[in-house]
Amino acid sequence: MSGSSQGTRVWKPISDEADHELFIANGREVGDGVFLEIELGPKSKVGSSNFQIFLDSKKLGRARFPVVRGLQNSGKFPGFNWLEITYFTDVLEFDDGQVKIPESIDLNIIAVLSEIVPNGGHLMIEYDSIPRKTTARALSAGVPPIITPLGSMMFSIGCGVAFKDWYISEGGREGPRKLQGFKAIDAHHERIRFGQSLDSIEEFMSKFQDLDWDLQILIRPLADATITLLRSKLELPHGPPTRS
Repeated sequence: MSGSSQGTRVWKPISDEADHELFIANGREVGDGVFLEIELGPKSKVGSSNFQIFLDSKKLGRARFPVVRGLQNSGKFPGFNWLEITYFTDVLEFDDGQVKIPESIDLNIIAVLSEIVPNGGHLMIEYDSIPRKTTARALSAGVPPIITPLGSMMFSIGCGVAFKDWYISEGGREGPRKLQGFKAIDAHHERIRFGQSLDSIEEFMSKFQDLDWDLQILIRPLADATITLLRSKLELPHGPPTRS
Protein backbone atom coordinates (compact mmCIF):
# COMPACT_ATOMS: atom_id res chain seq x y z
CA MET A 1 0.00 0.00 0.00
CA SER A 2 1.48 3.36 -0.99
CA GLY A 3 1.98 6.20 1.45
CA SER A 4 -0.73 8.19 -0.33
CA SER A 5 -3.46 5.61 0.21
CA GLN A 6 -3.00 4.84 3.91
CA GLY A 7 -5.92 5.90 6.09
CA THR A 8 -8.03 8.89 5.05
CA ARG A 9 -6.85 10.15 1.71
CA VAL A 10 -5.38 13.63 2.16
CA TRP A 11 -2.94 13.54 -0.73
CA LYS A 12 -3.89 14.11 -4.35
CA PRO A 13 -1.91 13.83 -7.59
CA ILE A 14 -0.46 17.14 -8.70
CA SER A 15 -1.81 16.34 -12.16
CA ASP A 16 -5.10 17.69 -10.75
CA GLU A 17 -3.40 21.06 -10.10
CA ALA A 18 -1.89 22.16 -13.41
CA ASP A 19 -1.42 25.75 -12.17
CA HIS A 20 0.70 24.74 -9.17
CA GLU A 21 4.38 25.74 -9.21
CA LEU A 22 5.45 22.12 -8.60
CA PHE A 23 3.53 20.88 -11.64
CA ILE A 24 6.54 21.39 -13.93
CA ALA A 25 8.54 18.87 -11.88
CA ASN A 26 5.95 16.11 -12.16
CA GLY A 27 6.91 13.32 -14.54
CA ARG A 28 10.50 14.50 -14.90
CA GLU A 29 13.11 11.80 -15.46
CA VAL A 30 15.78 11.73 -12.74
CA GLY A 31 17.44 8.44 -13.67
CA ASP A 32 17.40 5.84 -16.42
CA GLY A 33 13.68 5.16 -16.67
CA VAL A 34 13.01 6.68 -13.24
CA PHE A 35 10.40 9.43 -13.01
CA LEU A 36 8.96 11.75 -10.37
CA GLU A 37 5.34 11.45 -9.24
CA ILE A 38 4.29 14.36 -7.04
CA GLU A 39 1.34 14.52 -4.68
CA LEU A 40 -0.01 17.55 -2.83
CA GLY A 41 -1.29 17.53 0.73
CA PRO A 42 -3.10 20.06 2.91
CA LYS A 43 -1.82 23.62 3.12
CA SER A 44 0.23 24.59 6.17
CA LYS A 45 -0.94 27.26 8.63
CA VAL A 46 0.92 29.92 6.64
CA GLY A 47 -0.39 28.73 3.28
CA SER A 48 2.61 26.70 2.11
CA SER A 49 1.99 23.56 0.05
CA ASN A 50 2.83 20.19 1.55
CA PHE A 51 4.13 17.80 -1.08
CA GLN A 52 5.59 14.32 -1.35
CA ILE A 53 7.44 12.68 -4.22
CA PHE A 54 7.41 9.04 -5.27
CA LEU A 55 9.82 7.43 -7.71
CA ASP A 56 8.24 5.48 -10.54
CA SER A 57 10.63 3.08 -12.30
CA LYS A 58 9.97 1.40 -15.62
CA LYS A 59 11.71 -1.71 -14.28
CA LEU A 60 10.58 -1.76 -10.65
CA GLY A 61 7.27 0.06 -10.67
CA ARG A 62 6.27 2.76 -8.23
CA ALA A 63 7.93 2.90 -4.82
CA ARG A 64 5.63 2.10 -1.91
CA PHE A 65 6.66 5.17 0.07
CA PRO A 66 7.89 8.66 -0.87
CA VAL A 67 11.55 9.49 -1.38
CA VAL A 68 11.00 13.15 -0.43
CA ARG A 69 8.52 15.18 1.56
CA GLY A 70 8.55 18.92 1.86
CA LEU A 71 6.95 22.34 1.69
CA GLN A 72 6.78 24.92 -1.09
CA ASN A 73 5.86 28.59 -0.82
CA SER A 74 5.33 31.42 -3.28
CA GLY A 75 5.03 35.12 -2.60
CA LYS A 76 5.32 38.66 -3.90
CA PHE A 77 8.90 39.24 -2.75
CA PRO A 78 11.98 37.06 -3.53
CA GLY A 79 12.43 35.92 0.06
CA PHE A 80 8.86 34.61 0.15
CA ASN A 81 9.66 32.08 -2.59
CA TRP A 82 11.20 28.93 -1.20
CA LEU A 83 11.14 25.17 -1.18
CA GLU A 84 12.02 22.99 1.80
CA ILE A 85 12.82 19.28 1.85
CA THR A 86 11.89 18.07 5.32
CA TYR A 87 12.38 14.34 4.69
CA PHE A 88 14.63 12.28 2.43
CA THR A 89 15.45 8.59 2.28
CA ASP A 90 18.00 6.85 0.10
CA VAL A 91 16.43 3.40 0.57
CA LEU A 92 13.08 2.72 -1.08
CA GLU A 93 10.81 -0.28 -1.01
CA PHE A 94 9.44 -1.68 -4.26
CA ASP A 95 7.37 -4.80 -4.85
CA ASP A 96 10.56 -6.79 -5.50
CA GLY A 97 12.37 -5.52 -2.42
CA GLN A 98 14.46 -2.61 -1.19
CA VAL A 99 16.64 -0.50 -3.46
CA LYS A 100 19.30 2.04 -2.47
CA ILE A 101 18.93 5.30 -4.35
CA PRO A 102 22.19 6.41 -6.02
CA GLU A 103 23.59 9.87 -5.37
CA SER A 104 23.01 10.80 -9.01
CA ILE A 105 19.24 10.45 -8.56
CA ASP A 106 19.41 12.34 -5.26
CA LEU A 107 21.15 15.21 -7.06
CA ASN A 108 18.75 15.11 -9.99
CA ILE A 109 15.71 15.29 -7.70
CA ILE A 110 17.14 18.36 -5.97
CA ALA A 111 18.12 19.91 -9.31
CA VAL A 112 14.59 19.55 -10.67
CA LEU A 113 13.07 21.06 -7.52
CA SER A 114 15.55 23.95 -7.60
CA GLU A 115 14.08 25.08 -10.92
CA ILE A 116 10.98 26.18 -9.01
CA VAL A 117 13.00 28.58 -6.84
CA PRO A 118 13.35 32.02 -8.53
CA ASN A 119 16.28 34.42 -8.25
CA GLY A 120 16.47 35.71 -4.69
CA GLY A 121 14.58 32.71 -3.34
CA HIS A 122 16.00 29.85 -1.33
CA LEU A 123 16.09 26.09 -0.98
CA MET A 124 16.20 24.37 2.42
CA ILE A 125 17.18 20.73 2.89
CA GLU A 126 17.23 18.74 6.12
CA TYR A 127 20.43 17.09 7.27
CA ASP A 128 19.13 15.06 10.21
CA SER A 129 18.50 11.96 8.10
CA ILE A 130 20.99 9.09 7.88
CA PRO A 131 21.97 9.88 4.25
CA ARG A 132 22.99 13.40 5.36
CA LYS A 133 25.00 12.36 8.43
CA THR A 134 28.37 13.33 6.90
CA THR A 135 27.08 16.83 6.25
CA ALA A 136 25.88 17.02 9.86
CA ARG A 137 29.32 16.00 11.14
CA ALA A 138 31.11 18.41 8.83
CA LEU A 139 28.95 21.37 9.81
CA SER A 140 29.38 20.63 13.52
CA ALA A 141 33.16 20.57 12.92
CA GLY A 142 33.05 24.06 11.42
CA VAL A 143 33.35 23.15 7.74
CA PRO A 144 31.91 25.93 5.54
CA PRO A 145 28.51 24.77 4.25
CA ILE A 146 29.48 25.18 0.61
CA ILE A 147 32.09 22.39 0.83
CA THR A 148 29.96 19.88 2.74
CA PRO A 149 28.40 17.08 0.66
CA LEU A 150 24.91 18.62 0.83
CA GLY A 151 26.08 22.21 0.44
CA SER A 152 28.23 21.28 -2.53
CA MET A 153 25.20 19.72 -4.21
CA MET A 154 23.13 22.83 -3.56
CA PHE A 155 25.91 25.05 -4.90
CA SER A 156 26.18 22.95 -8.06
CA ILE A 157 22.51 23.53 -8.91
CA GLY A 158 22.56 27.28 -8.29
CA CYS A 159 21.16 27.35 -4.74
CA GLY A 160 24.39 28.04 -2.90
CA VAL A 161 25.40 31.64 -3.45
CA ALA A 162 25.13 31.92 0.35
CA PHE A 163 24.08 29.58 3.16
CA LYS A 164 22.45 29.62 6.57
CA ASP A 165 22.81 26.63 8.87
CA TRP A 166 19.67 26.03 10.91
CA TYR A 167 21.38 23.79 13.43
CA ILE A 168 18.98 24.75 16.22
CA SER A 169 15.27 24.71 15.48
CA GLU A 170 13.69 28.03 16.39
CA GLY A 171 11.41 27.46 19.36
CA GLY A 172 11.35 23.78 18.52
CA ARG A 173 8.85 24.51 15.74
CA GLU A 174 11.04 24.57 12.66
CA GLY A 175 11.43 20.84 12.14
CA PRO A 176 14.76 19.06 11.59
CA ARG A 177 18.15 20.71 11.26
CA LYS A 178 18.48 22.08 7.76
CA LEU A 179 20.78 23.90 5.39
CA GLN A 180 19.36 26.94 3.65
CA GLY A 181 20.91 27.83 0.30
CA PHE A 182 20.13 31.04 -1.56
CA LYS A 183 19.85 31.87 -5.24
CA ALA A 184 21.53 35.09 -6.31
CA ILE A 185 19.35 38.10 -7.07
CA ASP A 186 21.57 39.11 -9.99
CA ALA A 187 25.13 38.80 -11.33
CA HIS A 188 26.46 41.54 -9.03
CA HIS A 189 25.02 39.87 -5.96
CA GLU A 190 26.43 36.53 -7.11
CA ARG A 191 29.94 37.93 -7.50
CA ILE A 192 29.93 39.52 -4.05
CA ARG A 193 28.71 36.34 -2.39
CA PHE A 194 31.12 34.13 -4.32
CA GLY A 195 33.99 36.29 -3.11
CA GLN A 196 32.83 35.91 0.47
CA SER A 197 32.49 32.14 0.03
CA LEU A 198 36.00 31.88 -1.38
CA ASP A 199 37.41 33.83 1.55
CA SER A 200 35.66 31.57 4.05
CA ILE A 201 36.92 28.39 2.38
CA GLU A 202 40.52 29.57 2.08
CA GLU A 203 40.52 30.74 5.70
CA PHE A 204 39.15 27.37 6.81
CA MET A 205 41.79 25.44 4.85
CA SER A 206 44.48 26.81 7.18
CA LYS A 207 43.02 24.60 9.93
CA PHE A 208 41.83 21.79 7.69
CA GLN A 209 44.25 19.34 9.34
CA ASP A 210 42.23 19.57 12.56
CA LEU A 211 39.39 17.59 10.99
CA ASP A 212 39.04 13.86 11.58
CA TRP A 213 40.85 11.93 8.87
CA ASP A 214 37.73 10.44 7.34
CA LEU A 215 36.23 13.92 7.01
CA GLN A 216 39.43 15.20 5.44
CA ILE A 217 39.21 12.49 2.78
CA LEU A 218 35.61 13.41 1.97
CA ILE A 219 35.88 17.19 2.19
CA ARG A 220 39.23 17.84 0.47
CA PRO A 221 38.04 17.06 -3.10
CA LEU A 222 34.95 19.22 -2.58
CA ALA A 223 37.07 22.09 -1.25
CA ASP A 224 39.59 21.91 -4.09
CA ALA A 225 36.89 21.75 -6.76
CA THR A 226 34.91 24.61 -5.23
CA ILE A 227 37.96 26.86 -4.84
CA THR A 228 38.91 26.22 -8.47
CA LEU A 229 35.39 26.97 -9.69
CA LEU A 230 34.97 30.12 -7.60
CA ARG A 231 38.34 31.48 -8.69
CA SER A 232 37.38 30.82 -12.29
CA LYS A 233 34.05 32.61 -11.91
CA LEU A 234 35.77 35.53 -10.19
CA GLU A 235 38.54 35.53 -12.83
CA LEU A 236 41.23 35.11 -10.21
CA PRO A 237 44.50 33.19 -10.61
CA HIS A 238 45.17 30.12 -8.54
CA GLY A 239 47.01 30.72 -5.30
CA PRO A 240 46.54 33.17 -2.41
CA PRO A 241 43.66 35.68 -2.59
CA THR A 242 44.47 38.81 -4.60
CA ARG A 243 41.17 40.72 -4.35
CA SER A 244 41.15 44.16 -2.76
